[in-house]
Amino acid sequence: MIFGGKNSEIEELQKQIAKLEKQNKTMKSALEFYADVKNWEEGHKYRDEDNATIFTDGSESGATVDKGSKAYRALKSLENS
Repeated sequence: MIFGGKNSEIEELQKQIAKLEKQNKTMKSALEFYADVKNWEEGHKYRDEDNATIFTDGSESGATVDKGSKAYRALKSLENS
């Protein structure tokens, strides 16, 4: 909780906090995907950013098929916010 500030300053700080929390969630999601060992196993299914289920053909892992897309989107979301 923030004490002693003007209402407009407090509102601005609350907006910044919400923005940073959203960025944190996006980055954490990308890190969790790449840190999950099963996403590096061949023939694994996973959900992409559009919530579609992606099935790998057995010769590639989900992380390989993703080709860094989750990380790229997370970084782009930082630029756009």
